[in-house]
Amino acid sequence: MTREEDQNNEVYQNLTQKADGSGAINHKWTLYLVLCCITVTTSSFIFGYNIGATNLPTPLIKDFFVQNYFARFYNQSLEYKTLDDKIQRLKNYEYKFNHNRDIQNSLESNETDIQEAEKNLNLLSEEIGVENVDSIERKLVEMRSQLNESGAELEDKREEYNQAKAKVDAFKTFIWTVTTALFVVGGMVGAFTSKYVADYFGRKKGIIFHHIFTVTGAVLVLIAPYVKTPECVIVSRFIYGIQGGMTCGLIPTYLSEISPANLRGATGVMHQLCITVGILIAQTLGFRQLMGTADLWHFLLALPLVPCLIGTLSLLVFFPESPRALLINNGDEHAATEALKRLRNSNNVSGEIEEMNNEAKETKSDEAISLKDLFTLKELRWPLITGLVLQLAQQLCGINAIFFYSEGIFRNASIQESDIQYAVFLTGFINVICTIVCVPLIDRLGRKPLLVYPMIVIIIDFILLTVFLNFQEKGMIFSYLSIVCIIVFIMCFAVGLGPIPFLYVAECFRQDARSAALAICMFTNWVANLVLTLTFPYLAQLLTNYVFLVFTVIVGFAVVVILKKVPETKGRSTEEIMAHFLGRKAPKYTTDESGKLMANSKV
Repeated sequence: MTREEDQNNEVYQNLTQKADGSGAINHKWTLYLVLCCITVTTSSFIFGYNIGATNLPTPLIKDFFVQNYFARFYNQSLEYKTLDDKIQRLKNYEYKFNHNRDIQNSLESNETDIQEAEKNLNLLSEEIGVENVDSIERKLVEMRSQLNESGAELEDKREEYNQAKAKVDAFKTFIWTVTTALFVVGGMVGAFTSKYVADYFGRKKGIIFHHIFTVTGAVLVLIAPYVKTPECVIVSRFIYGIQGGMTCGLIPTYLSEISPANLRGATGVMHQLCITVGILIAQTLGFRQLMGTADLWHFLLALPLVPCLIGTLSLLVFFPESPRALLINNGDEHAATEALKRLRNSNNVSGEIEEMNNEAKETKSDEAISLKDLFTLKELRWPLITGLVLQLAQQLCGINAIFFYSEGIFRNASIQESDIQYAVFLTGFINVICTIVCVPLIDRLGRKPLLVYPMIVIIIDFILLTVFLNFQEKGMIFSYLSIVCIIVFIMCFAVGLGPIPFLYVAECFRQDARSAALAICMFTNWVANLVLTLTFPYLAQLLTNYVFLVFTVIVGFAVVVILKKVPETKGRSTEEIMAHFLGRKAPKYTTDESGKLMANSKV
């Protein structure tokens, strides 16, 4: 059988075989394993929360920057805002008065119109504080005179103010761009250093260590308004970024190492699931009716401190180091066995221990693979290349473009400005629901089908979205169809490109190479994020509604690579996955009734 035929048969088997079919060391969920996964993915929740927390309160944070960097201008802007509000209010009064007087005096008005106009004038007289309708005109003239007198000095300096405002607005845009970019730069730093944190501290202590950045970032943003220092907010975003970058390396590693092969997909998806939940919670709390206010925005940004402390204390007290790290990295088989017994709620873990020992024998040395070795060792070449392709596909598939365009599309669909926040919330909610759906599917259907088929749908979806965007002005129906395309894309992303790239890298590398591979792949993910963040506005300006065709090509290329080179990792040991890349057979492990490991030559 050729490799191509073998791959096709592999997909068919994933779609038809039972989730607990033979061929892997199978275990069920235990309460302890579930609680352990939830505890460590508080880091993922924090990362997602920090992504979404600044979206709605952005204008408030920009005002805080201006208030402290340009205090005189800020106070002056408040004066002009007050003046403009008074002018607008007076214009509204004058319009109501003139409009209703015209109705009363018009020969074409019927009795009902005249009565309605009289009622409106009585309400207006109460609103401006006069005794009767006849006094309204005199009061309005008086208000106009007072306003002209009090606002004369400000009006004389309005042109000077407008020039200053243009400069301040440019600075606001610049400083906010820097603040946003620093979060991504911090993510790159965190992703790159996650290997050294995991190798030096270990998995569990590494996760606890990286929470230091959450605490530091939260404290900085919390005190910023009280010490009147915008730099605290800027630095906190960079530090939060470091936490996010380390999370993307440490959490998938830990989850893959505590999970049995048949549940590795579901536990891996929990990382992405908690990211999406974090984004959704942040978007919800950012509503103007909740914490998206001038008095509460810094509490909104500092809120990750709460799950951070809960997750850190729970992990420290109740949950073990990864069994694989204990046995393969530390050589402590007894501690690894005890940890596995707790995670599996069973005393019979000899099969998994033997499999880990076999993986340890495959490891060339006691030292972890360096970043240089990752690029030079032939056996790691294709696992690394395919891992990098998936990371690039995740960032460059158009997910950021979708959210960039969504608000404009919602406006074109006649959604009220005040209701757009709820429409954005709906997209986040759909993302969470579809990621939840992915949890049972990923170990039922396999990784490859959940990547390939949704990505094919994305290609078709982007082509249709391009057509609908170009026809938006011809009818409201095209705006509604564009919204449907956005929802379809989010659903496809949530079950495929959202969670699987993180999981794939954690599954494809041996213990000695896993931390280095995740560091490089996550670093590449963040670099792609930064490049897209900096270039997308110009790309969108250049290509306008055709920008999604660029992402169509990128997704199409990724589909070809996945079909040709990416193996199915569902239920396979690291040894089996590495054997696939090297083009050789590897024993597939099952357990007999006593739990002893048995080899099966079929792959």
